[in-house]
Order: sequence, then C-alpha cells, then structure tokens
Amino acid sequence: MSDGLGFLTAVYRDGRVHIGGKSYPAGTFAVQLLNQYYKDDTAARIAVFRQSNWNVQEQLCAGYLNETDFIKAGKEILTILQTLPKLKPFSSLDIAAEKQRIAELFTEGNAAALSDYLRRRAAIAQFDGVFSPEYDKALFKNGETMCATVLSTLRFYDAIPEDMRKAFEQLKKFVSRVDEADRFDEQHLLPIATEIFGTNSFPLHTEYIALPKRRNSRILVTARRMTFESYYSFVLTDFFEGLHHGHYPRQCEVCKQYFLMQNARRQKYCTYGTAPELYHGEKISCRRYAIIQGKAERAKDNSLKAAYDRRCSAIRSEKSRGTISAEFAQVAQELAKRRLEQAEEDDAYAKTNYFTDLERTKLYADTGKRMK
Repeated sequence: MSDGLGFLTAVYRDGRVHIGGKSYPAGTFAVQLLNQYYKDDTAARIAVFRQSNWNVQEQLCAGYLNETDFIKAGKEILTILQTLPKLKPFSSLDIAAEKQRIAELFTEGNAAALSDYLRRRAAIAQFDGVFSPEYDKALFKNGETMCATVLSTLRFYDAIPEDMRKAFEQLKKFVSRVDEADRFDEQHLLPIATEIFGTNSFPLHTEYIALPKRRNSRILVTARRMTFESYYSFVLTDFFEGLHHGHYPRQCEVCKQYFLMQNARRQKYCTYGTAPELYHGEKISCRRYAIIQGKAERAKDNSLKAAYDRRCSAIRSEKSRGTISAEFAQVAQELAKRRLEQAEEDDAYAKTNYFTDLERTKLYADTGKRMK
C-alpha cells in the first residue's frame, strides 16, 4: 500500500507465497477465507465500525474536516484491528506496528494540521491564480501527503468487509462448480474461474527481488513482491497464483471444511479433518469415515490410487508367472502401500517422487535392499 501502508505485502515464487515471515502454498489464503468467513462473526464484527470512517472520507473529499470524527475514525480502525487477526494472513502480520501507525496518524495534532491545510486550500481557490498569503509550500506538501495517507488508510479498512463478502461468495461459487471440469488443472479450471470472477483491475505495486531458493540457502532466485491496496486484490491474486500452479480449493464432503488441493486428483475428503461421529468411541479422519460409510473415493478419480493398483496388479502377475517369489511380492506390495499413504498425506512427495518410486525398477531395487 502506498504512503507507508504496507500492511499487505507478499512475495510470490514457484507456487508459494511468502508473507509474515512464513511460506505457504499459493491459494492457502483463499481457502482460509472460505473457512473463516463465518467463524466468530469476523466479517460482521468488522463491518459495524465504519460510520466515522465514512464521515471523514466524505469530509476530506468535500474539503473540510470535523476533528471529532477524525479521532473517532482512528478509534474505529483500532477496534477493527482487535478482530482482524482472527483472519489469515492478518494473524501472522505485525498488528502491533499497524496499531501504532494508526494511533500516530489519527491524532488531535494531525486533525488540526489537516483542518488548517484544507482551510488554506479553500482560501487560495478564491484568488483565481493570484498569489495568496495563505500559501505555504512546505505546509501544502505535508498536507497533501497526509490527506492522501489518511484517505488510503480509511478506504482500505472501509473496504475489508465488502472485500471479504465478495471474495467469499465468488470462491464458494467456484468450489461448487469445480466438478464441472473434465480435469482439475489450470487448463480446465481457468475458464470456470474467469467466468465467475470476471475481469478485475485493481492497483498494486510490484517489484522484483532476490529471494533465497530455500531456507538458509545462499542461492538467490528472482521473485515478485506485491503490495496490495485492498484485501480483495490480495485474495484474488492468491487464488489465481495458486490456480496457475494447479492449486484449487475443495470442500470436504464429510466435515464440510474447505481444503487446498495441489494436484489433479478428484479428492472428496480432506486429510486433516475429523469426522462428525466417533467410531468405537474414537475420533477418526474424514477419509476413514467415508470408507466405513462405503463412500471411498474410486481409483479412477484418484491418480495416486490408480498408479498403486496398476503396480500391485503387475506384482501379482509376476508372482503367478514365477518371475518373483511370493516373499518378494509381499514386501514389494507393502512398500508400494506405504508410498501411497505417504503421497496421500504429503502433496509435495505426490508431485515429485511418488510415481517414480512406484516404477518397477525403483520399487524392486528398494524391495531387494529391504529384504537383505
């Protein structure tokens, strides 16, 4: 954000977003909004603290300022900042620094300075270009800068509730239409996304920076640092950056929570949710609950499971022909099963090494080592 309001600044590189000193898969914050919009009435709590904000915006645009409203507007924003950390990414940002900036901006001294600037500006307008004794170059420069900073701050916090509502409704609609795609990749999901979100133009500042390739790495790579002037522009950027890298939000059919998919599988259940009912007195995962209910995901909808089934079929075939021993076949199948389980829990492994590890040469070599 301009004029020091760098509250929403994120770095994007290779399908990941770096913000608040942490790194997440791109698309994470779109999913967070879907899950947190109604939680603790976050949006509603923020929306009610905007009356003085509206008043001051109208006053500054009209060329005057009520100093009491100005102070109240600052207090409203400080109240919003008590609730905003309930929503990511704000929970990982420097809220204390932002509170201090707001407290130092909306002071009686700044209210008086702005009022003086607006009064002088109005007086000069009556001179029709003739030099006015009201003009003070330094005072006017400071006044213009402060006025722009105050307006950008007010507009940012004023827009958050509507930004949240609009993005939430659009993201929810996207999730409801994901299954229309023949395949869950950028090529097939992008047309649905562009139809729902339309063409959006929003101001943001972008610069290219050097970023360590990995944590504690000395190798630097090029990354884009973006500073957003609205929460909506941040969420949309996060969503489309994720979609570009094959990340998209899904809703678990068991716990109804949203989760971020990072591959083209037709996964119906999240990996971290807890089923609504106990099984033999114990909590179980959403996937386990679905299996018990006879609603397991079909292999054809799960590329990981399909690859595992093909390899196990090949192992059984070789065992029946006598190409490999029964003991070798059992160990190979157990190893393949463990790799399937790892891939289902670890998207990074699923995308990088899983299919290679299931290839005959690699799997059999690892099986031989395990049996020694």
